[in-house]
Amino acid sequence: MKKEKASEVIPDSLREELDFIGHIYCPVKERFSQAYVAFESQYNRDHEPKLRGLVPLGSCGMDIYYHISTIQTWEKFPGVVTEAGYGDFFTDAFLKNHEKRAWFAPWPCPQPVNPLFQGLDLQDPLGIFNIYGAMPYVFLVNHKRLGKRPVPRRIADLTDPVYEGMIGSVYAPDDITELLLLEIWKEQGEAGIRSLAHSIGLAAGTRELAASALGKHGNSYGVYIMSWFFAHAVPKRDYLEILWPDDGALFSPLYALVKRERSASQSACGEFLFSRELGTAMAGAWFTHLNPEVHYPLPQGARFRWVGWDYIYEKNISLRVSEIEKVYYAERDKIRADKPQMLLVRPF
Repeated sequence: MKKEKASEVIPDSLREELDFIGHIYCPVKERFSQAYVAFESQYNRDHEPKLRGLVPLGSCGMDIYYHISTIQTWEKFPGVVTEAGYGDFFTDAFLKNHEKRAWFAPWPCPQPVNPLFQGLDLQDPLGIFNIYGAMPYVFLVNHKRLGKRPVPRRIADLTDPVYEGMIGSVYAPDDITELLLLEIWKEQGEAGIRSLAHSIGLAAGTRELAASALGKHGNSYGVYIMSWFFAHAVPKRDYLEILWPDDGALFSPLYALVKRERSASQSACGEFLFSRELGTAMAGAWFTHLNPEVHYPLPQGARFRWVGWDYIYEKNISLRVSEIEKVYYAERDKIRADKPQMLLVRPF
């Protein structure tokens, strides 16, 4: 499939004429796009007016349809917009704008949901965000490097002193660092964050983590925290094992904002997002979906852990993450001073 920049397909100035804009993480973007194109083509064969949508396939990390959250008029906001992680839509500028909040409506979750999602409070109490899937974060264990240390089975285990300097974690804005920090902070408080700072030996991009797991650049670590997709993308070795944590994989939400007043074609987009067809396409890239008909090669009882809506809305999430990071990096700076021999990469 040819990857075109979104600006070559429909100019940014015309984005308000779209029924659907699909933003999603890069590893699953092409599969998501192919599923959407197939859905749109089938819909447009039988319906008028035609459905117009787009999944931007430009460079990852660059939002070609930027600043959608800053649109000020209801008419210019697309009928359905998907996003991932805790970005612009979770800022006070958006969430505290009561007029904007009234633009959106809840979309019913499929019942029952996929077993992976059971027990989570998925329904947004404000009715703005509709979760349809998640990017999971799991363990990639390097048994050779872990040595005689016990294999961690839970996210909560990562703060155990036995893993001092043994954990590799992905670092990127709106990515694993904040997910892990939020979970540890909620469960173990400030003491847990300080302990985690001692456990993290490497914070780097996914490619660097993969190379480290394979021992390509000298230093390797016992446990890597990375997305399920990238854990599977690392070349297989007999000493590497992918583990889904017993207390739940870390949960990076995939969600949609659906306008309260919408056309029939826009409602069809909502149905597409929760469909088995999309879920199956996403599963091929090791992404998870709410649809109960989508199956994953996981042990019985596998589940997610997530801080949930109450925790997200209790306090501005960006402010909360910033406060946690201050504790985390302050502790790491102390470790640097006390143990300069430890490789502690602080991302910028």
